[in-house]
Amino acid sequence: MSLLLCAATGPELAGLVPGFAPEGFSASAAKSWPEMTLWPLRLKCGVALCCTTGVGPVNAALGMGLALARAAAEGTPVTVVLNAGLAGAFDLAQHPLLALCQVQEEIWPEYGLHDGHSVTADAFGFPQWQPAQGPTVRDRITLAGLEALTHLGSKPLDSLFLPCTSLTVAGVSASFARAAALRARYAAGLENMEGFAVAYACARMGIACVGIRSVSNKVGPRAQDEKDFPGALAALTRVLPALNLI
Repeated sequence: MSLLLCAATGPELAGLVPGFAPEGFSASAAKSWPEMTLWPLRLKCGVALCCTTGVGPVNAALGMGLALARAAAEGTPVTVVLNAGLAGAFDLAQHPLLALCQVQEEIWPEYGLHDGHSVTADAFGFPQWQPAQGPTVRDRITLAGLEALTHLGSKPLDSLFLPCTSLTVAGVSASFARAAALRARYAAGLENMEGFAVAYACARMGIACVGIRSVSNKVGPRAQDEKDFPGALAALTRVLPALNLI
């Protein structure tokens, strides 16, 4: 029974776990770390697992499914997943650059019936999943809170993390119109590319998923002072200490 730390890319995982590198690789070469591979990692709670899924919802769903299945097959079934990485914010006044945000809900705005202007999930006759117990899953998934980590000895500093809702997209918003339309329709704070897929894979296997994002940029076109990708990667180093996991 263990914790799985996951991120989309090697640099994000390296930011989350300073000093870590898979066997045979260096921390400075994080961009070349292989995806969808499980590696052991020692934390305060004992040996955990970590992996990178690859970028985008398809890679994330495939990578998380493979990771969870492999962990179970190897006798170390995962009980909770911590998914961390970068995200854009629709409003930097609400979610400033380099802020750490705890995602309470992930929304996939691309599932449902498209009328030529927008997508409506409830208008489509097929849900993604109807669990035996619990709500039907269409375009939204509720994530676990930080309390899901307490059985590992975590004592979260809740005040460090801003609560938010996040959209998961396959195509990053690169226009003012697209960013404004998504924000108006879904009232989300962040935009990312993997969160819904990771949470969905976890939900299908009955595993709690906690989502943490570091704000790296404004969603849509942005000025030079509205993005800081190196700073956002560095901000990820605060996550595990704040959760008392290292």
